[in-house]
This record gives sequence, structure tokens and C-alpha cells, in this order.
Amino acid sequence: MQNLSAFFRKINYPYFPILTILRLKSVDIIFREYFRVAWQHKLYFFLVLFGLICATSLNVYSPVFYKNIANGFAMPFSEDTLSMMLENFWMIVLFYAGIWLSWRILEFGIIPLDAGGIKTLEKRCFAVLQKQKFDFFENQFSGSLIKQAGRFARAYEVIVDWFLFQFLQNILSISIAFVLFYQQQPTFAIYFLIWVFVFVTWIVSYSIWKLKYDKRVAERDSKLGGAYSDAISNIFIVKSFALEQQEQSNIDEKAQASYIAKRTAWFLMFISFAVQGIMTMGIELLLVYLMIGKWKTSTFQVGEFVLFQSILLLLVQRLWEFGRTFRNFFTALADATEMAEVFRIDDIESDTLHAKPKVIDKGAIDFNHISFTYAGSGKSDSNLFKDFSLHIKAGEKIALVGESGSGKTSLTKLLFRFLEPQSGNIRFDNQPANDFTLASLRSQISLVPQQPELFHRSVYDNIVLNTGFDKNRVIEAASKSSSLDFINKLPNGFDTLVGERGIKLSGGEKQRIALARAFLEDAPIVILDEATSALDSITEKKIQKAIFKLIENKTAIVIAHRLSTILRMDRILVLENGKIIEQGTHQQLLDQQGKYAAMWKHQSGEFLKD
Repeated sequence: MQNLSAFFRKINYPYFPILTILRLKSVDIIFREYFRVAWQHKLYFFLVLFGLICATSLNVYSPVFYKNIANGFAMPFSEDTLSMMLENFWMIVLFYAGIWLSWRILEFGIIPLDAGGIKTLEKRCFAVLQKQKFDFFENQFSGSLIKQAGRFARAYEVIVDWFLFQFLQNILSISIAFVLFYQQQPTFAIYFLIWVFVFVTWIVSYSIWKLKYDKRVAERDSKLGGAYSDAISNIFIVKSFALEQQEQSNIDEKAQASYIAKRTAWFLMFISFAVQGIMTMGIELLLVYLMIGKWKTSTFQVGEFVLFQSILLLLVQRLWEFGRTFRNFFTALADATEMAEVFRIDDIESDTLHAKPKVIDKGAIDFNHISFTYAGSGKSDSNLFKDFSLHIKAGEKIALVGESGSGKTSLTKLLFRFLEPQSGNIRFDNQPANDFTLASLRSQISLVPQQPELFHRSVYDNIVLNTGFDKNRVIEAASKSSSLDFINKLPNGFDTLVGERGIKLSGGEKQRIALARAFLEDAPIVILDEATSALDSITEKKIQKAIFKLIENKTAIVIAHRLSTILRMDRILVLENGKIIEQGTHQQLLDQQGKYAAMWKHQSGEFLKD
């Protein structure tokens, strides 16, 4: 497909309008994915194709029998004429029965072909999105991605149906009609074929030119959906800061832009309909005029008029429908384009060829000469980490402190392989991180983030995360994280739905749910990103004891902004611009009278000296 696309890009548009489709952005991805899905349902595809070919062929050919019957009506009565008319009548009955049966066969196959294909693509889109790297989602609206995935899946039905019921069916109908016309009146057949060529060329060329306006509709629709999602998901901030008017204005602006794009696209569509109407009336009037001329010379039978009119009306209706639905075809292509671009991304999360589901027995961690910079910074000296090395012994409790941007959170993302270093490597128990499958590595590192994210599911589901733990263990984990008391007070206990992103729970309650996950997971390595920051002082003291029980005999990395939470750490590392500038125990760092001591004095209520 890529080689074909490269070839078609060299083709001059005015002379090959239909092939220009393959020059459009991401069409190669769309056709590749849709063909793959259709081939997975090939039995039903060929069943639909068989039914369509039979139904169309019988339907287009049946006017031949009406022609013979019409000629019979124009003749005086005779037994031979009656016999001929009855014979043609029963052929019509047989053909109609065949048409009915063919459509039933087609209907039997179209449901699994279309609905099954949409189901497959919905799963495929989610799988593709999940494989994207962490930073991909940091730069995208979740609402926009959801709409893109939904449009990509739904566009499959539109495109497959258009291919079958417009493209293939019309080619077959036109071919049969041309043969029948040519057998009766070759001149009429040539005029008809020229008209079909002009009609289809206009539709295809105009629709391709108009595609940019259809794409603009899809893009602005995505922006509107993203703005909706952004505002609704942050409704607490919107209301607490009285931002309703500003957010309404933002939605109004994007809705207006979407309306303008749709209005332009629809106006252009109506222009196409007007031109198609002129061409349709033109061919009808031309053929009737030519038929009158043939009748004057006694070289035209009444049955031929019935044949031409029956087939012509059928084909005009279908070609008109082809012109109307061609817009839908290109709209579907435009709708699928955004998600197709995600399919094109090669830089995705993946296991190395030699990766295996390894086990971390002890929990030692080594950063060996790590160099890392965020892509797109545009600065040659912007390395966050440059030749960074750090050894964390198995079972050691490490605290990371430093100002925002010093690299604390980035180190944890490197551990999870959300980010990959440009050079150097990370090892667990002296095993390279790349030798682990991503699933096995991440399942052996527990994370309690500063702002826990919860699913719109029950409290129980948010603790177990579909891992199938025994309920007694879940209750025990909730008790250890000081969650059990507030869970039992909820309307439905563990079965209470927490709302989107846990909106029904307080910040402290959400963090205790995250702690319960870590207790339940019992991983050898635990990362706590200011895990008690949202708790009141009394609750913090209660669960700090539980936290130390959690990390007992485990390797722990604690990111701390509130220094009072790290006094019992084995080692405290002070980071600045991706470098370790100080390290030691709390008392050792105080004795050094350096950066850490200054931070401690500041948080203890003393003023920093100039």
C-alpha cells in the first residue's frame, strides 16, 4: 500500500481524479486497517458479495422480460403471443424470487461484517492508544481521542457499505445496462456510457476538491469535543473559580467555528446536487428525444422504450444515490483521518525482542550513566540528566528532595519506563530494565502518586484493579491504609461508585485508596510521590506508621516536598537540575549546612537569610 501511495502521488490530479483518493493524508492507513478487518470477516464479506451480485444482476436484467411483454401487448392476440407473454411473466416471478432470496443472503452476512467490524476496530483503537507512550497523553485531550477512536470505528461501516452498495453495485449495474442497451440500440448505449463517465467524473473530482472542507468539519468537531471534556472533567475548578462564563464563551466560540465549517461543507454539497440534477434531467430528455426519432423511422419498438426507461430510471436513481453518498464516503475518510495518524505513530511502547517476564527478588536499583532530555526542548544544553548514576541497595529507603523541575518525578518515570534514557541504562537486581517485559516490570513497582486517579467504578474495583484478590485481603489492605473506616461509612460500602476520577471522594480519601492498592500489590519496590500530602496532620501520623510497615523489607523511593515525612529515610538525596548535590541522613545533611539545611529551616518556620 505504501508503494502504491508513493506511485499515486506522482499522478497529475486533473487527469486521474479517482486515483487522487490514494494521495490523501492517511488514506493508506485507513484502507489497510479496514481491509484487514474485512478480511478477518471474509466469509461474511464473500456471502454479502455473492448476494449483492445476484440481486443486482437479476434486478437489472428483469426489464428485458417486461420489454417482451410490452411488445406482446402491441401485437394482435394469438396463442403464440400469449404463450410468449406468460413465459416472460413466469421468468419475472422467478427473477423476483431470486432477488428476494439474494437480499436475504446479503442481510445474513452484512450484520457480522459491519457490526463485527466496528467491534473489532473499537478494540483495535483502544489497543493502539494504550501502546502510545506516556508523553503522548500529556499532549492530548482525552475527550478528543475518544471521539477520534469512535469516528474511526464508525467510518468503517460507511466506507464498507459505500464500497459494496455504491461502488461495486453501480459498476455491475452500469456494465449490464450497457450490454443490454448495446444489444438494442448501440448509439443510445454510447451516449449513455459518455454520460455515466461525465457524471461520475464530476462527482469524484468535486468531492475530492471538497474533502478539505469535510476534514475541517471533523477537526473542529474534535476541538469542540475536547473543550467539552476539558471543562466537564474540571467542573470543580470551573465552579469554584466562577469560570462558567469564560468556559461557556470558549464552548460558544468552538461551536460557532464548527457551525461555520459545517455550513460551508453543506452549501458545497448542495451545489453538487444541483449539477447532478441538471445532468440527470439532460440524459433523460436526450434519450427520450432520440427514441422519438427512432420511432418516426419505424426502427423502435414499444418494448424497447419500456426497457430503456425501466433501466434508465433504475440507474439514474442509483447514480444519484452514488453522488449523494459520495459525500458520506469522503466525510467518513475525513472522520477517520485523525485516528489514522495515531495508527501511523511508530514510536510506541513495546518490549524488546529478548524481553521476558522476569522477577525482581531483592529490589536493588542502579542508574548507570543515564542521560535524558525531553524531546522538543530545542536546546543543546537542556539535558535533565547527564551522565547520572545512582545505586540504591535492596531494601534501602531513599528520599528525593529538591525544587520543582529538579528531576524527582522524571526519575520515577524512567523507572517505570514511561520515559527511555537517550544513553545509559537502568538495572534491577543487576538485570537491565529492557530485559523485563513492560508488564512484568511495572507490576513489581507500586506507585502511590501525589494525585491518585480513580476509575468511575466501585471502591472495591479501584483497590483490586481487576487483579482478583481475595476479599479478606482487600479488607486487610484497606485497614492498613486507614481507609476502612471511611469506606464503611459510604452508602454502599466497598460497592459505592466513586464518580469520574473519584470526584465523590476527598483528596485524602483518594490517596488512602491508592495506599490500599500498594498494600494489596505487595511489590518489592514502592514509590511514594508525597503520598501523605493531602492528609490532615492527625490522619498523616496514623498512616505514616502504616507506610513504614508497607515499605518494610522493600526498596522505597519517596518524593518529598514536606520534609517532615522523610526523617526516617536511610538516605536523602537533594536534586538540582538533574544532579545530586547532597546526600546523607537527615542529621548529616543538617550538619552540612547546605541546600537541605536551608530547606529544613524554611519549612520549620525560620526565614532564609540572604
